[in-house]
Amino acid sequence: MSAALYLEPPLASAVIHGRKQTWCQEGRGARLPLFLLHGIGSSALAWSGQFAGFSPERAVIAWNAPGYASSEPLEKAWPTALDYATTALALLDHLDITRCVLIGQSLGAVMASALALQAPARVTALILVSPASGYGVLPGAELPEKVAHRLADLERLGSAEFAVQRSVNLLTPAASPRAHDIVRRSMAQITKQGYCQAARLLACANLRDDVARLAVRTEVIWGSADTITPPEGCRRIAAAAGIAGTELGGLGHGLITEAPGRFNEAVRRLLD
Repeated sequence: MSAALYLEPPLASAVIHGRKQTWCQEGRGARLPLFLLHGIGSSALAWSGQFAGFSPERAVIAWNAPGYASSEPLEKAWPTALDYATTALALLDHLDITRCVLIGQSLGAVMASALALQAPARVTALILVSPASGYGVLPGAELPEKVAHRLADLERLGSAEFAVQRSVNLLTPAASPRAHDIVRRSMAQITKQGYCQAARLLACANLRDDVARLAVRTEVIWGSADTITPPEGCRRIAAAAGIAGTELGGLGHGLITEAPGRFNEAVRRLLD
């Protein structure tokens, strides 16, 4: 993959409702903007391939979720998907965006679905990418073993080494060095507080139930080689939405970065 497939816009920031929020933004045009929500071990940087692919024709906005990069964390130790959705809607209001195409990747799919449930008139189309289903535990309960293990690794290793060890799992062996670099740098931006809050959201989430209640046009996209949110789980999410979904052969969890051209084409088919 050539570097031309990726674009890394500068970071923007504002104090919105008393909390610092950061995001990346590029492009303009009459077409509806894309609003992009990253996953638990990621940041706005992960969408570099979508900035390159879509910004010539429309605005592309990718936030850093509360507690990620230099966005301030939420107040609650156990925030809900609605807490993240409300924060995302405040950013859309700040940017004067009344309607958008909303794309959420991994845990970002949980946040995006909550936003679409909260404000369906703001979402023309919802695309869930490699969606994390969640574990459905009650707030304050013991964390699932996999979630607790992630937090223990972050505490033990620190963000930089955590990213070195875990980021490779998001990509297949065929991924380019540039894709690996973007995924690693994106994961290295996580903070302990933001990641812990997001991990608790992952523990409590039940995406299948949320998706079944959606009233917006929805697509689900995943990679056949995803070992983090495996295809069978993604198919169940698609079935809850009443659709077949789209599987991209040979790609893993970080398909938005590993194969932006293929992913962007799948998005274009929905938009067109």
